[in-house]
Amino acid sequence: MVTRSITGIATKVDAASRLTADGVTVGYGTRTVIDGLDVAVPSGMVTTIIGPNGCGKSTLLRTLARLLKPASGTVVLDGEDIAGLRTRDVAKKLGLLPQAPVAPRG
Repeated sequence: MVTRSITGIATKVDAASRLTADGVTVGYGTRTVIDGLDVAVPSGMVTTIIGPNGCGKSTLLRTLARLLKPASGTVVLDGEDIAGLRTRDVAKKLGLLPQAPVAPRG
């Protein structure tokens, strides 16, 4: 198990986790928002990501959900690199509550 401090928060990375990111770097244009992040989300757990405005929380969630492609690194869901999965297949396995959720009519 590896522990890494990210802006003052310790994260434990466990290979048995259902959702993992290894060395993920994400940015917009020339601006890097997440640089070399390793994180693991345990299966069956509710996980909360907290931090100040603009620190990359939404970018991280979009990347984990395959809505954004990382510049480098891998995101693995249930043992499969999500780069090889359809976004729809990732959505069937991963629940994500965005910052500003929109409920469908009806």
